[in-house]
Amino acid sequence: MRRVATWLAIAVAAAGLVAFPYWSAGWESSRFATTVLRDILVFAIFALSLDLLVGFAGMPSLGHAAFFGAGAYAAGIASQRLATSELAVTLAAAAASAALLALVIGALVVRTAGIFFLMLTLAFAQIVFAIAFQWTSVTGGSNGLAGVGRPDLFGIDLSSSERIYVLVAVAFLAIALGLRAIVHSPYGRALVGVRENERRMRALGYDTTRLRLSAFVLAGTIAGIAGALSAYSLRFVSAQDVGIGTSIRGFVMVLIGGAGTLVGPVLGAAIVTYIERVLSSATPVAETVLGLVFIGFVLLARQGLVGIGRAAWAQARR
Repeated sequence: MRRVATWLAIAVAAAGLVAFPYWSAGWESSRFATTVLRDILVFAIFALSLDLLVGFAGMPSLGHAAFFGAGAYAAGIASQRLATSELAVTLAAAAASAALLALVIGALVVRTAGIFFLMLTLAFAQIVFAIAFQWTSVTGGSNGLAGVGRPDLFGIDLSSSERIYVLVAVAFLAIALGLRAIVHSPYGRALVGVRENERRMRALGYDTTRLRLSAFVLAGTIAGIAGALSAYSLRFVSAQDVGIGTSIRGFVMVLIGGAGTLVGPVLGAAIVTYIERVLSSATPVAETVLGLVFIGFVLLARQGLVGIGRAAWAQARR
């Protein structure tokens, strides 16, 4: 009975999240709140994809923005060059481009670990950034790719801000539920095993290189989908989307919320986006606040918000 009640509450919350622009329409700041929440959900998807690497597979990457940007550019270029706004086409192009890029980079980096893995992912991401910045005829170079079309879904126009929000919210819920199923599956437990003791997993007969590569490609594909959703939402893609700043932002979201959890990256995305989008309009030192928050979590709460919540719950039950 309790399980049914839990899933019913989740379903109600999910429906409320998807329908947010409609039931909040009477608010004075409804449009702004919808935009901020949309951006939170886009980066929550990005942070969840990075957490699959950092928290579950034990592969801390500083180049994850390469796949986010690849998906964003692929969606925008497919829309403009193919003269189509069909979601199935542009989103498939984004996912496929990010997956292919992740496969190529992953094949070269997954055999390394620690600082070597970290620096290699950063180096490859910088190469992707340089290509995006200099390939002006395709990516727009320093001017970016403007006028990205918003998609249609089976003839339904999704160009309005409310409908594009619904698309992002539905994608977030689908990806979050999909990742929940993955991390609780034997495959997900194998990834955790590789994170904890790769040598032992290899001795048990697991192909740890293939496991790490599959996680890398899956995480890159999801990041590419997040990039496509960002391109649809902003109707603009820039080289900064593949830059180190975006990678670091995702890393901060994961660490503030709590790596190795599914709720943590979502909370981290909410906090970071709130500071950058809302607090920055109220104070000129918002970036300083974000830096101090990050330092505080690193020094005092390395398990993130989820870790703090678990500790408080355990203390309350004593």
